[in-house]
Order: sequence, then C-alpha cells, then structure tokens
Amino acid sequence: MKNLLTVVLIAAMAVAAPLFLLGCDSGGGGGGGQNGQTTVINGVVSNVIAMNGTRSESIKFAEIMKRLKIVQDAKAQGGIPVFATVNGVLLDTTITDPDGSFRLSFPLESAENITLDFDINGTIVSISITVEAGTVLNIVVTINLNAPPGEEVEIVETEGPIRCQTGTVEIIKNPGQDIVIDGGGEDCIRTEGNCNLIVDPENIILTNCERCIDARGTSQVTLLTTDGNIFCDASGDGIRSVGNASVSLDASADIDITSVENGAKAEGNSVITFTAGACIFNSGEDAFDESGNATIDTSQCGEVIVGPGPSPAPSPSPAPSPSPGPSPSPAPSPSPAPSPSPAPSPSPGPSPSPAPSPSPGPSPSPSPT
Repeated sequence: MKNLLTVVLIAAMAVAAPLFLLGCDSGGGGGGGQNGQTTVINGVVSNVIAMNGTRSESIKFAEIMKRLKIVQDAKAQGGIPVFATVNGVLLDTTITDPDGSFRLSFPLESAENITLDFDINGTIVSISITVEAGTVLNIVVTINLNAPPGEEVEIVETEGPIRCQTGTVEIIKNPGQDIVIDGGGEDCIRTEGNCNLIVDPENIILTNCERCIDARGTSQVTLLTTDGNIFCDASGDGIRSVGNASVSLDASADIDITSVENGAKAEGNSVITFTAGACIFNSGEDAFDESGNATIDTSQCGEVIVGPGPSPAPSPSPAPSPSPGPSPSPAPSPSPAPSPSPAPSPSPGPSPSPAPSPSPGPSPSPSPT
C-alpha cells in the first residue's frame, strides 16, 4: 500500500547552504543530473503510531509545545528504509539509524518535487517536498498509520532558521497541520534582497528566536493561517523590518507575540501589518517602535492587547511638589511659662489693731462761778 501526501514545504537551511528558491521554478522535468548542485535532506523519524493507536489534534499552543516535547522524547525509530525519488527515478536511499535519523544526498539542477517514501513493515507511506537545488533541509517527521490515506506522514518541526535572499519560498501544509520553526537562538525567519516568503499552515509557531522575523531590503514576508494562530517567542524584537521590506501577519484567530525587546520594530520605509481576531503584544520594551517613514499597522486587529512592557514611559508627572517635608512641626509653642501666679497678695498681716483711743482724761472740773 502506498499513500502520498503532497506538501510544498521548505523547512530550514544550514548556514552555509545556498538560497531557498521555492515556487519560482515549475518543478517539472527529470531528476538531478550529475552536474547539478548537491541537495541534502537531514531528517529524524521521531515517532511511528501503529494501527489502532491514538493521535492528538489539539491546536492549543501549550499543548502543541507539549506534543513536540513528546515527539522529541519518543523512542528511537531505527531500521526504517527511506527513499528519495523524483518522477519515479530513485535519487538516494538509506535506513534510519538507532535514533531515527537519516540523511539523503543527491544532485539537482533546479527546483524539484522530491518524494520521500518510508517503508513501515511493508507499508509505504510518503510525503512530497519541493526543494531548490543545493538546499539543505532539516526536518522532524512523525508517521501515523491511523491517519486518512495520504496524511500518514507529517513534518512536525523544522530545525534551524529560514533564510532567503531572492526568489519565492512557500511553506504550505495541509489543513490541520501546524509548522514549528525553532531558531535555535538565531532569527527564526530572515529575508533580504528580493525574497518573497509565504507561510500557510494551520498554526505557525516561531520559538527560541532572537527575532521571529527580520525582513530587510525589498523582501516581503507573509505569514497566513486561515483557521489558526500565529505565536512568536523572541529574545530580541518580535518582528523587525528595515529598508523597503514588508511583513504581513494574518491569522484567523490570534497573533501572540512575546519579546524581550520591542514587539514590532519598523525602520526606514518598511511596513509591518497585523490582521487577526486579537493582536497580543507582551514585550519587555515598547510594543511598537517606528522610525523614519516606517509604518506599523494594527487597524485590522479586532483587539490590540499590550502586555506589561514599559508602555509609554509614564509622562513625567509634574514634579511632585516636594511633599512638604514633614513640615517642621510647629515649634511647640512654649507652653506659656506658667504665668507667674499673682504674687500671693500678702495675706493681710494682722491689721494693726486700731490705736487705742486715748482713755479719756479726767473731765475738767467745772470752773467756779
């Protein structure tokens, strides 16, 4: 049995690898010739869910991250034959090693639609990846034999950042599939020159980034999800644009940006636009930082929620009139010195007893007639 899932996906590029150019070449024609550029696909089969197993379809961010942790901790999937073909022509084959890792290497002359076939005990399941000649892809794969035909293989994580300098890069996944881009401490997405980057899966998770997006030159970046969320977690600015670059984030649900520095920073003549039910910015510095003729447009956000960053530095409240230093408590008015109690009026000394009226002398004897 062979089931095929077609996904136009460009996952990640090693630092020294050439440019991603996806969608700018018809992709038809035969396989790589011996004179083409060496193309490498590094992968890990992190989990195989056997028939009658279970599968989680949660789209909650915390649950997605938990799911990735489970994927990363899953038991090794060694001994699985892997084949890379183009138009039925075998390019390379290998077998996953004890930790589930595999490496395919082959020459390509142009963008090609590469089919990866995985042989699970005689059942062949497949995924199709369109890549440009000379790219190096790093992917993590899960295989679910309970999934509908054609959806058994899922690329659940891209390792390393996306880099693009020219041409068009498209990352398109089937409905219900998420994409996680782990920047490993670098910018998760960095574009410059004339690159046009389009990402369109269910949920878009940019994690462990220095900046989630750094768009330069005349590049254009579009992150679009018609029924999911966009999450960004950055140690620097969340979204940054310079020069004449433009960045458009469009989510049917929410855009949630957590950054140590600015939520969105636009310089020069660049433009950053947000469209979502709610645009949430939880930044350590300003939610929005515009300079030059740059524009940050949140008018298409149903609601803009700004987190605890130092939103506008509180305008200096009028210098607090020095709170009257504890007004010197009025010098205790000297409690009136006890008014000298009126000198006790000398208690009347025994009033001098009236001078004894002189006792009458002998009344004069009548004069003789």
